[in-house]
Order: sequence, then structure tokens, then C-alpha cells
Amino acid sequence: MNRKFHFLLILVIFQSCFVPVRRDYLGFSPALAFNNEKKWLINDLFSDLTSVQREHLDRKILAEFNYLSGGKAFSVAEAKSKNLLPSNISYTPNETELENLRTNTDFDFLVNVRTVQLRDEVSTFELNKPLQYSKNSAFALLEVYDLKTGKKIYYQKAFSEMDLDRQQNYPEISTENANRNLQENRNKGPFFTYSASSLSIKNLKKILKDIDKKAVK
Repeated sequence: MNRKFHFLLILVIFQSCFVPVRRDYLGFSPALAFNNEKKWLINDLFSDLTSVQREHLDRKILAEFNYLSGGKAFSVAEAKSKNLLPSNISYTPNETELENLRTNTDFDFLVNVRTVQLRDEVSTFELNKPLQYSKNSAFALLEVYDLKTGKKIYYQKAFSEMDLDRQQNYPEISTENANRNLQENRNKGPFFTYSASSLSIKNLKKILKDIDKKAVK
């Protein structure tokens, strides 16, 4: 009996926490080209996550691009420590900033990454449906600029959400007891969801996995 209960609980959690991720490449190629001659500058993650989460993701992003580029990826902090970078970099660089990077550094590409929590209204564990429609949603965005041309060459946005509809209740005077009981059961949990911060992290990891899968070497 205990094994059956545990199996059903795991199944419920898995089904409740399956989250489709919607991607948008904004018309750019979904594949990034890598070789051992090009140098990548990885900007600090711009995010509303905690400092611990940001630091973890910064390391993960750098490690992924280091792997794909054959060790030619550098963080902003590392570039500054080696006097390879004159100043901080904007997350929305204009033509002047890109030109400064081109003329004052030997980097070939700039990688900007950010995550945004849009709505965070549902706790990760709910015993019942909320009294009103509630949703958690977030997105991650990764862009690459070619510093030799000053043009954006890659864009990927990953968006995901989880929601719970509000409770639906039949009037007490209703004689449709069977329908009412069915609806009451639908209002009962447990319901498992990802928080907005977890969705942010999940989206970014999906982007990195997609880049790795489609990388041209």
C-alpha cells in the first residue's frame, strides 16, 4: 500500500510540475558557431534572482561557453582583473559602447543574459485551488553581439508559466449533488507548482541546453 501511495504521489508531482517552455529566436538563426580562435566576453547576469542564484548561474553560463569555445570565454570580472576590459558593460549596449569594446579589447563576441520574474502568485505547494485565478511566470533572454560588426547575431527568449484556476463552487441549493461533489474534488489538491524564480532558472537552463545541442563547431 505504501509503495502504491508513494508511486501515485510521485506521479501527481511529475504531472503537476511539467512545464512547457516557449521559445522565440526573433528571426535569428537558432545555431551559434564556435571555434577555438574566437574570444567570448560573458557579461554578468542581469536578474531579479538572489545573489546566490545569480552567482550559480553566472558560473554555469561561463562554463557552458568555455566548453563550446574551447576555453575562450571570459567573465567580466576575469577580464577586468587582467586589464582586458576598460569599464562595465550595459545590458542594452548602443553602437558607441560596442565600438569601444571592438577598439579597446580583443574580444570577438559579447554575451548578455537576463532573467525576469513576471508573476509570482502561487506557492510551490497548494492544498486547494485559490479563490481567484493565480499564476507564476518568468522568462530568460540570451543575446550575442558580434563586436567586429557591432551587430546582434543571436537572440533566444524562453518563457514559461504555471497557473491555477480559481475554485468553482455550485450553489448550496443545487440539487445536482453528483456534479457538485465532482467539482469540489477538482478544487482539492495537492497542487505542486514552480515558483517564478524556479521558472527563471529553468528557462535559462533550457536556453543553454538548446545552444549546446545546436552549436556549430
